[in-house]
Amino acid sequence: MLLHELSAASGCSAASIKYYRREGLLPAGERLTATRQEYGPRHLERLELIQVLREIADAPIARIRLLTGLLDDPRVPLLRCLEEAQAIALGSDAVDGESAARRPEHPTVTALLSQMDWPDIDSVPRRALDEVLHTLAGWEMPDDLATVMRYARPVTEIARGDVGSLQGAPSGTEEPGDDLVILRAVAGAIAFDRLVQVLRALGYLSLSVQARSIPRE
Repeated sequence: MLLHELSAASGCSAASIKYYRREGLLPAGERLTATRQEYGPRHLERLELIQVLREIADAPIARIRLLTGLLDDPRVPLLRCLEEAQAIALGSDAVDGESAARRPEHPTVTALLSQMDWPDIDSVPRRALDEVLHTLAGWEMPDDLATVMRYARPVTEIARGDVGSLQGAPSGTEEPGDDLVILRAVAGAIAFDRLVQVLRALGYLSLSVQARSIPRE
């Protein structure tokens, strides 16, 4: 694809594509002449990822550059890219853990990992959970293991289905590129987190209405 064809296929203006190239978010195409380059499917996937990060995750250019830099480095495992994508989806800047290191980790975190038989390793979601639990404690709201487990069990089943959808393409189809895997992870996390929020609110409202419909004695 030439620039105008990539623009039409992606929905990004030619000016935006050139801007992403200057900012280091989009790799250069194959040089045809001094002023023309050929682009392929991976460039299209990268543009789709950038649009999701900017429009849905509201990520700044610097944060996107960090993620795309990881994706473009063959030495970096995809798991590290997924971790950075999770940080963006969570709206978390605690990638290096410096803020969390200033205080002891909330005890419910390690208790949860043990109860769920999850790896006891540092990660962005772990630090985000620690932050949430400290916030709950500060608000004098339940932050104990039983409360967290009530959410962790059903959410684990949701996560298991999400992981399964990221395990590659069905037999006979082309394996998705890393950009597409990251795109699905970010978009899915944001969209389905919103779904869980809405379903919880709907359930809360419905149960409250049903409880009020019971006549007083």
